[in-house]
Amino acid sequence: MVALLIVPRFYPKLKEEFKNNFLSIVYLILISTIIFISSIIFLFKDAVLNLLGKSGFDIDLIKSNILYIYLIAVTIVFIQVLLMQSANFKRIVIPNVIHEFSFKIFLPLLILGYYYGIVNISQIPLFILIFYLYSLIANAGYLKRLGGLSIGRLKISKIGKDRLKEIGSYMSFSGLNIISENLSVRIDTVMIPLLLTLSGNGIYAIFAFMSNTINMPLMSIFPIASPIISESIQNENWENVKSVYKKASTNALIMGGAIFMIIWTNIHDIIGLMPKNEEIKPYIFVFFFLGLGKLIDIITSVNSYIIIYSKYYRYNLIFLVFLAGTNITLNYIFINKYGIVGAALATFISLFTYNILKLSFIKFKFKFTPFSRESYLTIFIIISTILAGYVIPNSSIGLVTIIYKSAILIGLYYFLIKLLKVKADIVTTLEGFVIKMVSKLKI
Repeated sequence: MVALLIVPRFYPKLKEEFKNNFLSIVYLILISTIIFISSIIFLFKDAVLNLLGKSGFDIDLIKSNILYIYLIAVTIVFIQVLLMQSANFKRIVIPNVIHEFSFKIFLPLLILGYYYGIVNISQIPLFILIFYLYSLIANAGYLKRLGGLSIGRLKISKIGKDRLKEIGSYMSFSGLNIISENLSVRIDTVMIPLLLTLSGNGIYAIFAFMSNTINMPLMSIFPIASPIISESIQNENWENVKSVYKKASTNALIMGGAIFMIIWTNIHDIIGLMPKNEEIKPYIFVFFFLGLGKLIDIITSVNSYIIIYSKYYRYNLIFLVFLAGTNITLNYIFINKYGIVGAALATFISLFTYNILKLSFIKFKFKFTPFSRESYLTIFIIISTILAGYVIPNSSIGLVTIIYKSAILIGLYYFLIKLLKVKADIVTTLEGFVIKMVSKLKI
């Protein structure tokens, strides 16, 4: 993952000088990193497996599929390099169709194959590996067509000592950033089974999965925004960075806020569709706090990218260490006091504080924020539609309630956006898509 950050960070600097060797540099670093991390995992595999076991994972299942897990992980990392390089060429649609959309079709088909006895359960990891190998080859072919896959013979001496030192320094801090971030945002799922029970962790995982859908719009923006921010910072085009910062925040907030609103106003009926729902219903505020944490991430937008692609990238590690310390402390206090709801509350407070720190740092160093008129209006619209959701009567059938209530609230959400004249690219894009679909239906 460290090598992935190098693609957008150094491509603007190296694309002319190492046009035919840029990916050679990246893959050389990537392979070295994989060998290093693999060695560490191998040396401490018993401790890692023990930790996973305490976190609720099936250790026997992991051991029986360890080779497939490893090969899939390595393949995905190589694919991510290709996706980021495609983003440097301002092309993300086709790569995402190949990698993301195709997998969303492939996985249900694989499950159906298992359900009808066509696929044996032991064959599933093999088929998943085959899919990712297909994605790797297809994305490599597409990138080659763009002219971005040139890999030539590379002399390390040609890179230069100063540049190697710069890359090495950036890699070191990036590696620590990634480790700290993963520990920070996942510490709740480790501490819950340690302090409570595995069943509590299972319920928490359900709400965590639901909340992860909220920041999907922001995650889809990252591949677009990342190379633009990196190149703009290299060219000291701070107005463009500011523009991307604000637009990413507004567009992701409109979409993420709508998802949060729909899930929260239908939370009881959604849970009602699940097995053993009576055990889950008392903990709905787990989703509420985790969802608010995601919204905080969304509204503060691409602040991490602005920091890590600038000369101040070392500061991001300080913020992550603070996040980790805060999250561990609050989780310990709140889990013992409030159970899994306390874990969600701890995560929300930690993310809020972490993002405020980064926001304040960017404001102090670069003199801008992601907030705009559209930000405040969108927050008002989210709150208004959530309140409206409470007065819409429910039917006796949960699925029916979800469908008609969601339709009404989405209509109200869009009406308020147009009434208050909220300007956002995502609104224009969706309007164009709907108009195009309607015009096709008329034909």
